Amino acid sequence: PPHVEVRLGSSLSPENIREGSDVYFECVIRSNPKIYKIEWFHNNSSVQHNVSGGVIVSNQSLAVQRVRRSQAGSYACAAANTEGDARSQHLNLVVQLYDADLHN
Repeated sequence: PPHVEVRLGSSLSPENIREGSDVYFECVIRSNPKIYKIEWFHNNSSVQHNVSGGVIVSNQSLAVQRVRRSQAGSYACAAANTEGDARSQHLNLVVQLYDADLHN
């Protein structure tokens, strides 16, 4: 089966995401034969592409625009090839409350 790893966008820290900011995840896959399916999970539920909701799934990346506190929690990706499927480790995202006092 493939080897799968989830990473947060390079400039982001999973412990320090402010509510309302944009978050990017990358699914890093080593696979032979090639994968034919990638799926993203949030708290073990499948993540659906939802442009109006700010959730963009494209190939090996996941973007969450204007992240809300309800979107905190565990993120993982899974990949499948003809040899089987594998899921990444979980990456725990902590979304801090937006505090207007800090931005004045």
